[in-house]
Amino acid sequence: MNRNGVIAFTLLGLIIGLAVGYSISIALPYQSPAQKPSISLSSNTVRAGEQYTATLTGFPANTEIDGWTVNQDVSECFTAGTTDANGKLVVSGNAPQTVGTLPLVACDKTQTIWAATALTVT
Repeated sequence: MNRNGVIAFTLLGLIIGLAVGYSISIALPYQSPAQKPSISLSSNTVRAGEQYTATLTGFPANTEIDGWTVNQDVSECFTAGTTDANGKLVVSGNAPQTVGTLPLVACDKTQTIWAATALTVT
């Protein structure tokens, strides 16, 4: 094969490769597994008034997180903090005086990304 033939064959292979690669990207787009936001507790059961720590993970990086108190007559929203570059936020608080299994809820400011768990207060 002469030099022009080699160049043409190489360009044809490149064009076919790009076309196949593009077609595959349309048919099967790459999707990274999204990390589901969650809340883990230092202890799932605490005594009334006792301090506990909640670790929030899976939120977007540098996102302001709201917490919700839902163990009272009227639910209240409060700023829990801002996640780090890895989407993690660690907060500590004292368990309420209300005994029972109480939900702990967190969300981003737009209220589109939520995480919840339960804390048992004895």
